[in-house]
Amino acid sequence: MSDYGSEDHYVPLVKAAILSIDPRLTIVDISHQIKLSDIAHGGYVLGNSFKKFPIGTVHLIAIDSSNRKANRLIASLIEGHYFISQDTGIFSIISDEKPKEVVVLHGVNVKPMNMAQIAPVIVSLTSGTPLQNIGIPIDNYLTLMKRNPKITKREIVGNIVRIDHYGNLITNINKKDYLEIQRLNENSPITIQVGREIFSQLHDNYDDADPGECFVFFNSDQVIQIGINMGNASQLLGLRLDAPIYINFQG
Repeated sequence: MSDYGSEDHYVPLVKAAILSIDPRLTIVDISHQIKLSDIAHGGYVLGNSFKKFPIGTVHLIAIDSSNRKANRLIASLIEGHYFISQDTGIFSIISDEKPKEVVVLHGVNVKPMNMAQIAPVIVSLTSGTPLQNIGIPIDNYLTLMKRNPKITKREIVGNIVRIDHYGNLITNINKKDYLEIQRLNENSPITIQVGREIFSQLHDNYDDADPGECFVFFNSDQVIQIGINMGNASQLLGLRLDAPIYINFQG
């Protein structure tokens, strides 16, 4: 996954370096359209995709950081998956579990940064080489605060954490938390407010709304998503990242 885009030769250079060492490996592109140096965007995409890959998968994260202190390359083991990245804090926002191990890679020249030089490390990890054999263990890697909703007995206050390609507004309110508060307020009507829009129910899917109308439902990642059927919710509702969303269970 990278912020390289798809117009230049940077992505195939990295792939070529890996396959020239072991052509049997399978390389899967998660996305190369991550916004430049946008760790939150990369963390959202990777956090919602890496668990679908087989245990032992090696994930290379080529997102440059705007933080110049984060130019060392580190590798980690999280939920049975290996990750290689600059020390940007991305490891702390892709999973609720802390890394079991984190190492600084041996002999990697980070100035200039060239992810193709990581190919031998990737191949070593796919062959079962332990992390401690490819780097120096550390515990002072960068961590970021993950935005979580605020929850009371009658209210959930979340935020828009992602605006997707279609302009849909994706929040950090998950279905598990919603159902728990709903259980405490059984049969209570709800109001869902985002911006100036107020809804009184959740939809099963976006087709429940007519073209041009808003919908609110739990998406495939089991978080609340707001959109407009056949429209761009972010533009039409005038909402941006971090905008709040309120769910009230009326007594």
